[in-house]
This record gives sequence, structure tokens and C-alpha cells, in this order.
Amino acid sequence: MSSDLDNFVGLSSALTGIPTDRLAPTIDQVGLPSTFLAFITPRITPEVLNTLLTQYATLAADHIPPDQIAKAVLMDGSRPAVTQTAQAARSIMKLWLLGVWYQPYATGSYKSTDSTVVSDQAYIQSWAWKIAQAHPMGYSEMFFGYWNTTPPSLEDYTGVPANDQGASS
Repeated sequence: MSSDLDNFVGLSSALTGIPTDRLAPTIDQVGLPSTFLAFITPRITPEVLNTLLTQYATLAADHIPPDQIAKAVLMDGSRPAVTQTAQAARSIMKLWLLGVWYQPYATGSYKSTDSTVVSDQAYIQSWAWKIAQAHPMGYSEMFFGYWNTTPPSLEDYTGVPANDQGASS
């Protein structure tokens, strides 16, 4: 039986298209998955989170492909779903990509207009930077003059192979 953290990482992978071993590497010095899960639980409510993770676990146990899991969570037929679970899933996608939590709906003391940078590491390690093959202003792990060399391929950053139909690396 998978834990909530495992299901959260699996769901996040299905939603973003980023492999689970990239979202939650074996050696993880930052620990974003557990930070994100703890952060969002009170904001979407444990009930909505449990529904979302159970939906993911059920579909994954049935060997449904990740893109179909994402479609089941996010869509209502050919239209975007407006359920709280779908809204929470969209905010989870933004959280991984931007490091910012956009409150999907009002609950408790949280308003639907709230947005919060979860932590400095969430912002620095957000996937938008990796996908853009860039880094946040004022922070870089690269050496002086790195901009003078050809960057690694997008596949090196994301683990997702480039293909003819998408952006090439």
C-alpha cells in the first residue's frame, strides 16, 4: 500500500509529466514533496486531498497511463472539471512549476485570491526554471561565464525525451 506522500508524488508526476524520480529523487537534499504535501493539506482540506489521492491510487492500481490519470482528474468529458479536486490538482501543478501556491477555492481562513511562495527552496527549485533551462534572478549553481557554453539538453533537466511534435532540445 502506498503512502500519501508516494501517491502525492505519483499524482504530481501524472499532472506535470515530470518523472517521479525527478520530483522525489532517492537522495533529496531539499525535500520538496513532503514540504508541499504538508503545506497544501490544510489549504485544500484533508478531505479533498484524501479524495484526490484515493482517485490517483485507484487509477494507478488499475495501470491507467499517467496522461489518462491527469485527464480523469482534470477533465469532465471534453471540458475542464470544476470540482474542488480538479481545482486543487491545477494548483498542485502550479506549485511544482512555479514554487507558488495559488489557493484554488476559499476554505477556512484561506481565500481564493491568496497566493504564497512556499519557501525560498520551492522557488529556486521550481520546474519552470529547469524547463526554461534558466535560473532565478540572483541565484545560480553555475560557474562564472556559463552563459558562453551551450546548455545541456532539456531532456537532461527534465528526464522527458524531446520528440518531433514538441520543443527540441
